[in-house]
Amino acid sequence: MALNSEVKTLINDMADAIHKLYDIRTPISDIDQVVESIGGTVVENELLTGFSDGKIKKTGPDSFSIEISPFQTEERKNFTIAHELGHLFLHMGFQSNEKKWRAQDDVKYYRTGNSTSEYQANEFAAAFLMPRKEYKRIMDKYTKGNIVNTSEVAKYFHVSVDAAANRGKWLGYLEW
Repeated sequence: MALNSEVKTLINDMADAIHKLYDIRTPISDIDQVVESIGGTVVENELLTGFSDGKIKKTGPDSFSIEISPFQTEERKNFTIAHELGHLFLHMGFQSNEKKWRAQDDVKYYRTGNSTSEYQANEFAAAFLMPRKEYKRIMDKYTKGNIVNTSEVAKYFHVSVDAAANRGKWLGYLEW
């Protein structure tokens, strides 16, 4: 299930707007601190294993909690946390839809499955961690001839090589 280009553009624009609103700079070296600056907390939960390595829930009128599995690499944790922020802003109405946000009291979003909302949260995570313009600048810096060193791109953004390569493909910079 792929997202159409209009939806991807809207999600990328939202990620850019959130960067601007909360004065978030990339590369994000401490995503836990970013979550705290927005009003949330990140907690490791050893019970999150198997099909879900993260979940998010509302914890108060202006607060939320992201639980992550400790059995992930740092790069995977960064993407999982950013994915959960995607649910926060795209699906829970945080800071954008008061009625929807108030209705979130008993709702939890898990990072699992392949529904439209999961694809949207993945797109948000990639856009949040690797904004379009900065991705292109960094990719160009690590390109020699027609070879892109995605390992260096990944290292710069604190994400996995797979996440960096997929972002380049989704943006149309790299071939599938």
